[in-house]
Amino acid sequence: MECKKCGQALEEGQTLCPSCGEDNKVKKPRKKMSKKTLVAIIAVSVVLAILLSVVGVALYIINPWQKEVGERAVYVTSEYWSNAARDAVVATMGEYELTNSQLQVFYWMQIVKQVNQYVELYGNYASYYIPFDWESSLSEQIYNQTTGLTWEQYFLQAAINTWQSYQAFADVAQKNGYQMSAEDKSYLAGLEEAVIKEAQESGYASADALVQANLGTSVTFEDYYYYEELYCIGDGYYNQLVSEMEFTDGELEEYFKENEETLKYYGVTKDSGNLVDFRNILIKPIASQDEDGNTVYTDEAWEECKYTAEAILESLQSMNLTEEIFAGVAEIRSSDTASKDNGGLYQYIGKNDLVTVDIRHILIMPEGGKKDESGTIIYSDAEWEACRIAAQSLLDQYLAGDKTEKAFGDLANKHSDDQDGKVTNGGLYEDVSQGDMVEAFDAWIFDEARIPGETGLVKTPYGYHIMYFVDRNGPIDEWIFDADRKGGDLAVVKTDVGYQVLYYVGSEVEWEVWCENGLRTLASQEMLESCLEEWTMDVRYWAIALSNRAPAVQ
Repeated sequence: MECKKCGQALEEGQTLCPSCGEDNKVKKPRKKMSKKTLVAIIAVSVVLAILLSVVGVALYIINPWQKEVGERAVYVTSEYWSNAARDAVVATMGEYELTNSQLQVFYWMQIVKQVNQYVELYGNYASYYIPFDWESSLSEQIYNQTTGLTWEQYFLQAAINTWQSYQAFADVAQKNGYQMSAEDKSYLAGLEEAVIKEAQESGYASADALVQANLGTSVTFEDYYYYEELYCIGDGYYNQLVSEMEFTDGELEEYFKENEETLKYYGVTKDSGNLVDFRNILIKPIASQDEDGNTVYTDEAWEECKYTAEAILESLQSMNLTEEIFAGVAEIRSSDTASKDNGGLYQYIGKNDLVTVDIRHILIMPEGGKKDESGTIIYSDAEWEACRIAAQSLLDQYLAGDKTEKAFGDLANKHSDDQDGKVTNGGLYEDVSQGDMVEAFDAWIFDEARIPGETGLVKTPYGYHIMYFVDRNGPIDEWIFDADRKGGDLAVVKTDVGYQVLYYVGSEVEWEVWCENGLRTLASQEMLESCLEEWTMDVRYWAIALSNRAPAVQ
């Protein structure tokens, strides 16, 4: 498998390119979610009143870091120069112009968007995978080892291209009488008030001060509003056109046949089942502390949590409930930060997507082996068989004893080769999600027939694993995938984080969703290219002067 962006060879199962940082994993489509107000943006500063043409000439002749167009290695300059150039036009497209300060917003929003993608993929572990340090100079961090392109150059070009596409679609949208959605209109109408409120709560003197702290010293709230308004119009119209695309059964079948191997690589076949949409309202129990200061949830707290969730359910059942009403209640009552702002919505959820398991295992690695030309250790059939026999012997020893979880853990601490043979937690892995482990290991622990206390032997490239299944946490999964489930169904389900009030929206056939998403991606790309063909963009690279962000966020 090769990286779809830079062509770097990737190892089997590897989706994140180590060279360019591109995520090559085929993602399930996500419907557009409601926007969140940007928290943080600009401090009041004195901006030099210099004519645009004078600014451009001054920067080009005087600024020592300036080079010829196309040879620029660094675009971030001092606060003085960036403020002086804030109104300089750095790109034009027909009658439209992009200023330095507006470009600054597009630039940092590209960075924030990429960081958020890693957070979505890896959660609390995102910092280990993000291939750049966004709080250090991006001009000194290489994006592409082959070309020498820096992350600063990469994000700058992405920002310029994003402006071009947003502006092009915004122009077509206005010419075709496009009307923003009520959600977007409401968002823009309340944006300044929301940013001012956030500024006050965060200790900033104004909306501009908050904006500058996050997007650079030369930016104002007006620049940020320009970005958001252009986004709402251009992206809104683009998404409307994309959502209106329809494909025949024949087109879906043809796409599936052409991409069957790729889809299979990501676990998508004609037998993959359905993807489900549902909404939820999470009610968490109130935490308290024990004598040692540890956070605990008492039985009384859980009972109160259950009572609250059931009261909400009863209230919903007593009214003429619609999905929109449920979404409104979720935005007010839910504690689920992942979905609260979107009415508690989860979309395209596959079987086991919301399931985690706790397991214990003992790793027995083969001995011997020889390195091949690539440095990989290769074991003979005899060495693998000796490994299997050793693992089976240890499993038999366990089965002949007390057969308790503690007994298994004791064996793991004594015999497991995992963690360089330094296992101290009884080989326990908690809250494992599907896809976290190698294929054979993953398949065993997520077998739906698996029961607590069950054992087995699994071979992976690392050796033989003696398995012990502890528990499965998937009450939501079990409810939404019940064969009798239908749209509008309600229920209260207890999970490890609280009680969930669930609303079933509906389901779609998984392989058809993936194929439809693939076709929509191709069609939307063609639509974008066709739209941009009508425009010629002129970029004045020599006039670009990006500002450093304020020290408060460094």
